[in-house]
Amino acid sequence: MMQNVHLAPEEDEDDLYSGYNDYNPTFDTEDLENDTAFQQAARTSHGRRPPVTAKIPGTATSRPIDTAFGDGVSRPMTAVQAAGYTKAAIRGSLFDPLGQARGPAPPLEMKNPDSSEEKIRQLEKKVNELVEESCIANSCGDLKLALEKAKEAGRKERVLVRQREQTATSESINLDLTYSVLFNLASQYAANEMYAEALNTYQVIVKNKMFNNGGRLKVNMGNIYLKQRNYSKAIKFYRMALDQIPSVHKDMRIKIMQNIGVAFIKTGQYMDAVSSFEHIMSLSPNLKAGFNLLVCYFAIGDSEQMKKAFQKLIAVPLEVDYDDKYVSPNDDPHTNLLLEAI
Repeated sequence: MMQNVHLAPEEDEDDLYSGYNDYNPTFDTEDLENDTAFQQAARTSHGRRPPVTAKIPGTATSRPIDTAFGDGVSRPMTAVQAAGYTKAAIRGSLFDPLGQARGPAPPLEMKNPDSSEEKIRQLEKKVNELVEESCIANSCGDLKLALEKAKEAGRKERVLVRQREQTATSESINLDLTYSVLFNLASQYAANEMYAEALNTYQVIVKNKMFNNGGRLKVNMGNIYLKQRNYSKAIKFYRMALDQIPSVHKDMRIKIMQNIGVAFIKTGQYMDAVSSFEHIMSLSPNLKAGFNLLVCYFAIGDSEQMKKAFQKLIAVPLEVDYDDKYVSPNDDPHTNLLLEAI
């Protein structure tokens, strides 16, 4: 069978690596020392000729052509400016991207003390200082000085409002500052037992619809009527305040309901007081409400309800630390006082 196999002639075999080692003789650098034309070009200015420049269309300047790519397209060289360099920096000057070499910055423009805005700003600052001084005087027990500071703050705040209305729109009026001045003034009137003036000032806040939470101050008005023994008006304002306070403020609502119950006791309306205290004991039992509930049933003469009220009362946690020792109701001094009162 070997006799049927014919070998192809050697000259017909393909060279798998042909062309890989071939290169253009122009790039042969081994014989450059013997190349007469190259040596002559290196010795003359022909080899040190600067790169050809080309003008960018639409401009009068020329930029060097980046011939590394051989396409003759100009490359604008602006990256150095974006990095903060300038031509002076390229020539060897110090790097100064912030321009500090130009000298210090010009001084800030002085505020004009005679301008209307500056006068308003200073007046507003003075009003805040007076309110703060009034509160400090009240905390120190000097009620007369606290009231004088509150009155002065009120006078200056009214001047401030008029100036703002003359120079700008009414929207620029500082409502928070106005509310603070009026509230502090009413509080200082009440602290000095000037109840009529305090009620008038509170009424100004309550009637102004721009004060969103002003209706809650009806609690303060109810407290003043309670001190004046005007119990019917006290109950009225307490109930109006209760309508203004959302249910999430549970503690505040409980305190207002306790005041309503006390006012009913003062007027002898024991059944109405019972409904208030029963509601409190169902939501948040406490000693005051439990004892007042017991007193109301005693005044009515309902002994059966007195027993139930007393059971509710002794079930209220005392929240007193007795060194982690158990104290029975009969041994507790608070319970003994209640038993003696009954």
